[in-house]
Amino acid sequence: HCLSRKDIDPDALRILYRLTKSDYRAYLVGGSVRDLLLGITPKDFDIATDARPNRLKKLFRNCRIIGRRFRLAHLHYPPDKIIEVATFRSSGESDAIVREGDLIRRDNVYGTPGEDARRRDITINALFYDVRDFSVIDYVGGIDDLRDGLIRTIADPVKSFREDPVRLLRVLRHGSRLGFRLEEGTREALCAEREEILKANPTRLLEELYRDLCHGKARPFFEALHEFDLLRIMVPDLAPHLDGSDSDDEDGDGESYFERLGRLDDLVRERGVASHPVALAVFLSPFILPVARRLAERSAPHPPWAPFEEVLQPVLRNLKIYRRDEDRLWRALGAWTRVAKAHRRSAVPKALAARHYFPEAAEIYGLLAPRDETLPRFLEGVRELPPPDPPPAPQRRRRRRRRSGAPHTGDPRTGDRAERGRRAPRRDAGAGERRGG
Repeated sequence: HCLSRKDIDPDALRILYRLTKSDYRAYLVGGSVRDLLLGITPKDFDIATDARPNRLKKLFRNCRIIGRRFRLAHLHYPPDKIIEVATFRSSGESDAIVREGDLIRRDNVYGTPGEDARRRDITINALFYDVRDFSVIDYVGGIDDLRDGLIRTIADPVKSFREDPVRLLRVLRHGSRLGFRLEEGTREALCAEREEILKANPTRLLEELYRDLCHGKARPFFEALHEFDLLRIMVPDLAPHLDGSDSDDEDGDGESYFERLGRLDDLVRERGVASHPVALAVFLSPFILPVARRLAERSAPHPPWAPFEEVLQPVLRNLKIYRRDEDRLWRALGAWTRVAKAHRRSAVPKALAARHYFPEAAEIYGLLAPRDETLPRFLEGVRELPPPDPPPAPQRRRRRRRRSGAPHTGDPRTGDRAERGRRAPRRDAGAGERRGG
């Protein structure tokens, strides 16, 4: 094989060497092995080992244990690199696995390398690289499928999709990214079981969508989702906007939904990873563009993002979008009319350029605004501006400290408290007579 240690991340190599020196088995695993065999630079490097999470915590000071369904170790390196280390999982038949019908809810059960390989989603993602003898270990026929350009589930595809519906997306992701075809049984099961995607954990589903939207592979992935009718199931409100272009719509600009996703991919390849608000704006562009055009014909309301919020809120609620991403999206969309005015005048006011949301607002405008010859020059000028002020830190409400010592009410000699909201009665027998007199 062509896999070489010089192509592996140095920190990942150090982890492998430390684990093997501590008498543990440790392999480079998954997508990194697949990509290295295909001559592609891996995006990340994952490791599988027989060391348990609590042992990993003792071996590595930079280790953080995460996960509820299955415990994982994240090893943090500067500036923001994370290498994931997982303990080999069991075969999937253990009594300790928590199931809801066919759906696996928790499977924090450890096993052997062979069992771990057979628990993975597709064959080309179940290859191990052993740094001790530089061998590639294949338990499931992944090398043959890699040579044939084939996407095949390891287990029975129907059972596999029912156990973890997110695998429906992962099969299409790898097929669209690599240009591989789906094995016939996998294709038939995907068409038959696509409604299972509604049972997936919403947080995992959102992370899977972000993975393709923000990393330059949005158009082929979402075209595959549309081809197999998964996009309509996941986001029903998008269905009327997916076929053809928007030119027949009174608010349309003649550009198809997938062409806008392709423009987002171009931006990522040119500028790096897109932020979540920018990716969401393109993903939800069929709802945003009509509102933006109406705002261009009248003065901006207060708050300026209110019309966008009214239209988008039901869709965002259905997708379980994080609150922080939602807030950033409202700020960026609220600046649409001001960015459009700056574009027409070819000058950005200093007050607008200093706003922390201005870069995202400008990128969203550049992706969704009608094409003209002045727009690229305007965006280049915006990118050359000095970075804006950071966003304000959230105000934390200070809790009042509880005073220690004897209570203010009640008998100071016995420490008995008076009833809440009432003052303790005075013990002077003649007090009432003196007040009455």
